[in-house]
Amino acid sequence: MQHDCLGYQNKQMSVFPKALHLPPPGRPRWVCPESARLDLLYLAWGHRQYGQNPIPVSRHPGWHYVLISRGKPTLVLGNEQKVLNPGDFLIIDPDCASGWTDRSDGVSELLVWIWRTSPICRDCAVKQRTYRQWRIGTQLWRKLEQFHAMCRQEVEQPDELTNLALKQLHLTIDITVARHIQNKFRPPEPSVRIELALRWMAQNLAAPNPVSALCEYLQISPATVVRMFQMYHGEPPAVYHQRLKMRKAQELLETGRLSVKEISRSLGYKHPNDFSRSFRQFVGSRPKDVSNSTSRRERSRRRQ
Repeated sequence: MQHDCLGYQNKQMSVFPKALHLPPPGRPRWVCPESARLDLLYLAWGHRQYGQNPIPVSRHPGWHYVLISRGKPTLVLGNEQKVLNPGDFLIIDPDCASGWTDRSDGVSELLVWIWRTSPICRDCAVKQRTYRQWRIGTQLWRKLEQFHAMCRQEVEQPDELTNLALKQLHLTIDITVARHIQNKFRPPEPSVRIELALRWMAQNLAAPNPVSALCEYLQISPATVVRMFQMYHGEPPAVYHQRLKMRKAQELLETGRLSVKEISRSLGYKHPNDFSRSFRQFVGSRPKDVSNSTSRRERSRRRQ
């Protein structure tokens, strides 16, 4: 489930100092050296005990991206406290003064990024002195874990391309989150899926096993394809595909530019007799009859 929550705005937040509060010694984190001037300022991961080691409320040197992996830590915002849950993802503006606390026996696991620059995608943008919160699904959760690991790998083994790679990762994270916000990765609605199916069939008239190939293209089961075609067209997908082929065959025969053999080959038939049999079943006449009728009309037109 995706849930977008806009955090509150406190005009008095400017009174809080801007600071980076580090976890106790030994807890995993990375801090950007002052000389590096990287887009990424800070990374943190692993478990935290904010009940025993709370983070005081302050403004921040950059934009916080936070994924809650385990536990129920409390985000402190001035006079407000918000209990978070696993699967919550937040982006916090640098001027949104915040800190962390927890129950005295609480243990949490988080992934934290602090970026020097603001979110790049409009869907991830955060108003000044506010934060945004999403309840994300497993797919996005796993991707964010992968992106965090890639960031750690970059800063642990830096080279002349590290800053460019981190900027690329920042952009990738923003795009991935934005697409999930827009619900781009939801399964297509039936009406969209049938449009994709019809377009694919029209472009693949010569496919030898069209229903099987269509299932692979749409990544759905044969039973789902059959139900979809029965719902929208009242016939099985194989019959619909065959009808498209015969309609195309009739068009080609009426132009008189190709022979029956050439048309049968272009529509995926190995033997013209198989094509003729299918054509007669759907149209009610033989391909040769349609072709001869077209030739007679053309000769008559020329004599006139």
